[in-house]
Amino acid sequence: MKKAYFLGLLLLFFIPETFAQTGQVFHLNKLSKNDTLLCGWKFHPGDDQQWKDPAFGDTKWESADPGQDMLSFRPFRKSGIGWLRLHIKVDSSITARQLTAWISQCTASEVYLNGRLIQRYGLVSADPAKVKAYSPSKEPFFFKLVPGEDNVVAVRLAYQPGIPYISTLYVPLPAFALYVNDYQSAIVNYHAYQQSIRGFIMAFTLSGGMLLIIGIIYLVYFLFDRGRKVNLYYSLFCVAVSLNTMPNELWGVERYGSMSSQMWLAYAEGFFFITGILFMLLTIFALFNYRHRAIFKSLVLVSAAAVIFMYFRGTEGFVATTVILPGLCAAEGAHVCIWAIKRQMQDAGFILAGTVIFILLTVIGNTLDQNTVLAQSIWSMALVCFPIGMSFYLGVQNSLTNKKLRTMLDEVQTLSAQNLAQEQEKQQILADQNIVLEQQVSERTAELNQSLTNLKATQTQLIQSEKMASLGELTAGIAHEIQNPLNFVNNFSEVSAELTQELKEELKNGHTEDAIAIADDLEQNLGKIQHHGKRADAIVKGMLQHSQSGSGVKEPTDINLLADEFIRLAYHGLRAKDKGFNADLLTNFDEKLPKVNLVPQDIGRVMLNLFNNAFYAVNQKTKTAGADYKPEVSVSTSTENNHVVIKVKDNGTGMPDAIKAKIMQPFFTTKPTGEGTGLGLSLTYDMVVKGHGGTIQVNSKEGEGSEFIITIPIS
Repeated sequence: MKKAYFLGLLLLFFIPETFAQTGQVFHLNKLSKNDTLLCGWKFHPGDDQQWKDPAFGDTKWESADPGQDMLSFRPFRKSGIGWLRLHIKVDSSITARQLTAWISQCTASEVYLNGRLIQRYGLVSADPAKVKAYSPSKEPFFFKLVPGEDNVVAVRLAYQPGIPYISTLYVPLPAFALYVNDYQSAIVNYHAYQQSIRGFIMAFTLSGGMLLIIGIIYLVYFLFDRGRKVNLYYSLFCVAVSLNTMPNELWGVERYGSMSSQMWLAYAEGFFFITGILFMLLTIFALFNYRHRAIFKSLVLVSAAAVIFMYFRGTEGFVATTVILPGLCAAEGAHVCIWAIKRQMQDAGFILAGTVIFILLTVIGNTLDQNTVLAQSIWSMALVCFPIGMSFYLGVQNSLTNKKLRTMLDEVQTLSAQNLAQEQEKQQILADQNIVLEQQVSERTAELNQSLTNLKATQTQLIQSEKMASLGELTAGIAHEIQNPLNFVNNFSEVSAELTQELKEELKNGHTEDAIAIADDLEQNLGKIQHHGKRADAIVKGMLQHSQSGSGVKEPTDINLLADEFIRLAYHGLRAKDKGFNADLLTNFDEKLPKVNLVPQDIGRVMLNLFNNAFYAVNQKTKTAGADYKPEVSVSTSTENNHVVIKVKDNGTGMPDAIKAKIMQPFFTTKPTGEGTGLGLSLTYDMVVKGHGGTIQVNSKEGEGSEFIITIPIS
């Protein structure tokens, strides 16, 4: 498809002209600004060097039109090699203007003028396996004709089998066509042609690049949340369609040269496009959880058959893979959107609108002349309809997430208020009981035993009250932590709503570049909304994990294997966020270490928390330390007194004693806002000490590093 825009512009500048002929001689008696196509050729299959001789008699040769499509030039394809001859007569007034010529072909050729070789394109051979078809550039070369005489053009022509001959504009691919013009007009046309190429490369590099960037962004979303396969499908749709629009140069395929490379690239374009459209349909299925996929499976099978058919029938198969089947896929996508709307999924209207507009623009674009810029512009607009519909849909979904977070916050605040009221009530009860107890002690010494019993009951209530106070503090902390990302979500949602209105206005006014810029801002805002929404989600999940008692089943576990797995997991996790980060990973495992009966998920989480903190510390120190600093994180295992000892050490920033005393407290963190919840080490302490009867010790010195020592009983 990328060549279609280019060829459409090209045909606006280069419309070949032919003139009325008499007999079997082409009379060149007129030139115009447009290049003139020579016609009146004769063809004979076979290969004989005598046929280039101007005096050779070709009266018995068959008339032929080598400018027709390759697949229709059956005598030539059947023989594989043959000769074309054309007789030209020209007036002296024409030759005085210094004639030039250029050739359009999808074969290999040797061109002779009056018995002399003037051009050779590709490799011509009687052996089909050796033929190398060649697409020449449109740069004109001098074409000297003798006025008043019979000028003979003889062309030795060879066909290269085994490649798909595809026209991305649905126009014939000529076996051989020769155009002539005077030097000045030809140069003007050639420069205009080169300018159109530059415009083509820029336009399609930008459009393909934007789709590729969107595809990469949603691929990253999928890698961070593997459960949302819709992000994967949408990413593959954007990437596949972007590959379809990329210019030849980005693939390393020469625009002029080997026909094999160009035709296989056109074949790949058809494959990428239908693949992308199938992933678009999968995206719609995943968005609305649509399970009925019999039609989709049929479309996949038909698409595979069309791709195979495209190899044998070239342009006909290309039309099937880029026009007919995408239209059927989009129609099925529209059907699924209507199905979703009927089931109260009102946001499906955005996807439906994008899909319907895609169908309409595709139909309109294909009813127009494909040689025009309008047809190709409409086709390009059709490609962005679905991404725009997705942007509106995701914006509404993020708004709904915001409302859910607000509801959750209200519930947490209500619970906090109830706990506070209960705490105040119990404190008042405790105060009243203490007064009564003091009176009883002073008045009735004889009833000391009963008073002591009452005192123990009061102490039990005091302990429970302290627990409730702690729960109140924890609940208030959670409410505070959720409020921050919720504020971000609210702010970016409001800005996105304003940008959406601006985007509509710019699109109505036809300001495409401004609309693209606003769409980029929308994309950034949606990314930030998703980021802070996940942050709030992480806080809630962390709170739930902290409140759980850990009911996992213990099993014999290889701690060495577990430690090695999680240190690498933590390292590559930070590397995915910061490509410039590097650190040395040092391991010193006791090979004789026995398997330990523990909950592998819990201890794995413990190790992951410690490794994450270690890598964070060395990464922070890297930003301020000199070039001689080498970040290191090490882990070692050993046995001591029937206990397994795990040591995690780093040479990072370390911590002072004041901070070291608080690091096991819930919600205490030294990281900037948004980078930590403060629950990691608290959960670590609970899982090691309470869950496995072990101990955790911290050795740290500010500016030099930290070491965490974990001991777990073997039996």
